[in-house]
Amino acid sequence: MANWRDSILKHFKRGIARLTLVSDPDGLLTEEGTLTAIKDRGFDLIPFEDSIAFRFAYESKYRSIWDQGQKTDLVVVLRSEGELESLPYDLLQFGRRLEFSLHKLFPNLNYPVLESLSSAHLDALFEAYQHQAGSVLAENGTKEFVLTHCFHIVPSLISTPVGLMEMLLSRHYQNVPIPENLDDYLLQTLRSRQQFATWPLERILASRDEFLRFLQEQWPWYLESLTGGEKKCIVPFDHQNVRAYVDTLFLEGLLTPVQVKDAKSLPTWVQTGLLHDPQADALDRMRKLLGRCEQKIPGEDAPHRDWQKLARTWAELIVLRWELDSRLEAQDRQQWEQIHERIEDGFAAWMLNRFGSLHNLPHTTEPVMVHHVPRYMAAVRAKENLGKLALVVVDGLALDQWLVLRRCFESKPVPWKLEESSVFAWVPTITSVSRQSIFAGVVPHLFPDSLYTTNREPSHWTRFWEDRDVNRGAVEYAKMVETGESEQLDHCLQNPHVAIVGIVVNWVDKIADTEKQGTAGVHDALKLWSDKFVSLFDRLLDEGFAVFVTADHGNVAAEGMGEPKQGVLVESPGNRARIYDNPMFLAEAQAQYELSSAWPAIGLPPDRHTLLPKGLRAFTQSGKHVVSHGGISLEEVVVPFVRIARDEI
Repeated sequence: MANWRDSILKHFKRGIARLTLVSDPDGLLTEEGTLTAIKDRGFDLIPFEDSIAFRFAYESKYRSIWDQGQKTDLVVVLRSEGELESLPYDLLQFGRRLEFSLHKLFPNLNYPVLESLSSAHLDALFEAYQHQAGSVLAENGTKEFVLTHCFHIVPSLISTPVGLMEMLLSRHYQNVPIPENLDDYLLQTLRSRQQFATWPLERILASRDEFLRFLQEQWPWYLESLTGGEKKCIVPFDHQNVRAYVDTLFLEGLLTPVQVKDAKSLPTWVQTGLLHDPQADALDRMRKLLGRCEQKIPGEDAPHRDWQKLARTWAELIVLRWELDSRLEAQDRQQWEQIHERIEDGFAAWMLNRFGSLHNLPHTTEPVMVHHVPRYMAAVRAKENLGKLALVVVDGLALDQWLVLRRCFESKPVPWKLEESSVFAWVPTITSVSRQSIFAGVVPHLFPDSLYTTNREPSHWTRFWEDRDVNRGAVEYAKMVETGESEQLDHCLQNPHVAIVGIVVNWVDKIADTEKQGTAGVHDALKLWSDKFVSLFDRLLDEGFAVFVTADHGNVAAEGMGEPKQGVLVESPGNRARIYDNPMFLAEAQAQYELSSAWPAIGLPPDRHTLLPKGLRAFTQSGKHVVSHGGISLEEVVVPFVRIARDEI
């Protein structure tokens, strides 16, 4: 079958040119499948975004190699709409030039509609385009075409509450963003129909979080209507196509079961959404989720979104597993361990295959990796004309630990709304690598001199925003912040000109590293600490900041298999990662421990070599159990990314 990538990949044959310059305003070259295929053909790719960062990478990694007579195939990508002539003269003098665009791929479709589309939808679009009659579609025709074939939404066919709910449930369960221009068109179409006059479409169409809140509000009203109560519910929960989704949303923790007086009198299918015996309900839910996870482990070629989705479900399972620890049977524990190992083995294989492509993915509509976060914030700041931004980096906060905190927030009268997603940490998942990349907004190989320290984070943070025309006097940074009353935070907010604040909360990582009770102990400590977290967010929101939260890495419970005795031969020793400046020392350690493997230097300086333990093992005393980080487990790599705002409803 024809593939849109073929028209691009035919230009990339090994040895064809040592330097290729590509104008790629639509990100076709940096789509996951294309990028992986190009890398498999031996090409390295550098986006030309920051001229200083680019020049450093180009001169240190490629120009010096070429001067020594060695060969590498380098692709420089210009993502903006500017011409290739805007690149430096020395590149233009030696590089061959290529141009790729959506307009060339789909000449019969409206380009302004297509340019807002994520490259993840191009496979479906290209397949449908092959069967298009050949007529040129205008703006609205293209919107219909894209909604139909990329998102499986046919606006003209949505004419009943059941049809509307099927569309909303499918869309928000998959959690695939739809471009704003398409959403506006869809909203306009639905609003023209009288049957949806009472539906809060402006609130629930685009926002997944608002849609889930809407369902949570409607669910008790529906249950009341089953026992003769006043019918306030407008959602057709009892339709079979709606039931299947609702059951899954309760199972995965996206909806919360409610208490009713006589649960047994209600239909069998609603029982998943009712509170019975909390412990028995939780145990049943855990067993069902384990089966679901086992069936849905993504493959080596899966898009990154599939692993993000599994990470969220797995985080729910981690919380349940340790809440229920004393009630688990031997069979439950065995099943848990087996599925956990399968997940980690599958994720490790995927990481080796796809991780090297993630840092080049587009990030202005949503960040993919942690160093994309400040770039995304800058795009949001410009789009929404925001005056004040705060980034809270919670050192070591894993997804399951975020869910524990979120549950604590929900039990308190906090007037917040949350927009939740996740991002990928850098490997090795240690603070000086991954957290430093957040505040610098760049790949770790661009700060080789400070790879083992976080002391330069304040200067990285300031420079990032200065490069985006923010006065350095308006940028602040604070670490060791634990509450809204921290002295370090006071110092930042006393600045009358402050517009950008970067905050490091170290408490979680400190607890994880010292907690003797493992994952369960960390969860318990987080519950006790949640009030301090609330006070931090409340103060930032009160001060008028748009608040974003992420983590530099997560953590995982691992078992020791012994520690190589190498002293100063290892630059950075750790339970879940060891970094060397000499590959011979790494090979020596690897020979001692068969259950370890070398990690390719993806995004790292070329003279840094990383050894990781396989699976859920650690470089520490044999048999010792630790909660640690540094490796490539799902819990260490996929971390929360959340926007917190005041709830205006």
